[in-house]
Amino acid sequence: MAQLTANGARLAYDDAGEGSPSLVFVHGWACDRRMWQPQFEDLARDHRCVSIDLRGCGESEAAPPFDTTRAADDVAEVIRQLQLGPSVVIGHSLGGLVALLLNDRHAEVVLGTVLGDSPLTSASGGGLAQTARRIEEAGSMEPMRSYIESTFFTEATSPKVRDFALNTMMSTPGIVAAGMLSNAEVFPRRMGELLKQADQKPLMALWAARPLGNPDRLRETLMFVRQEPIAESGHFFQLEQPALTAALLRAFLDDVERDPRVRNLREASAGSEQ
Repeated sequence: MAQLTANGARLAYDDAGEGSPSLVFVHGWACDRRMWQPQFEDLARDHRCVSIDLRGCGESEAAPPFDTTRAADDVAEVIRQLQLGPSVVIGHSLGGLVALLLNDRHAEVVLGTVLGDSPLTSASGGGLAQTARRIEEAGSMEPMRSYIESTFFTEATSPKVRDFALNTMMSTPGIVAAGMLSNAEVFPRRMGELLKQADQKPLMALWAARPLGNPDRLRETLMFVRQEPIAESGHFFQLEQPALTAALLRAFLDDVERDPRVRNLREASAGSEQ
């Protein structure tokens, strides 16, 4: 584990491997960088991989604000400080929304985006703001326990994955969990625009068995997105089926290398550095 200071907060991260493009892993709501550990270890054999704890999560400093806009700015600063160059940003759940905002606010550091069962439906419909209010009123994650247990896991989810994910989320301080959703109003207003911007570069959506978004709607509104369902997996598909998830990420990286838009992005980035 290493640390750096981004926008006034001390952030913990793992950094391993060599090879282009660099991969940046962003965890989801009330989680930490361990959620991507199997894929981080696998892909670090061929790529430089960085996995970040967002503010207040894991081993990073709990320095507010915790919202997704600040998280996007923090990830951009990590990419710049570590000199990763334009990177493929892989976000699980809320981390996918962070990736969309990162591409919107700091397009030059994003080569492509992976959305891992991101809550596109709830975010677009204003549900995240309601969740934040419930947590703020309770001062903890306790109001979300039954929702997490009934929505994020399937009958096939192993007790080990279930306990690890549930305990991690429930141990997140309420101020952090609510804060991560505190700018949720941006998504009902701009979700379509953010997705279309991401679709101008390589974009993949990975879906759990009961997806938190609408794959059909995404297919109707976007032109290039690659979508991959992971059957019989819950929301934490990357822990339930780590090898399959890594294989799908590798297939997407092959797409990235063949995409003519990537060459243009790299040429633009190289020109700006001269």
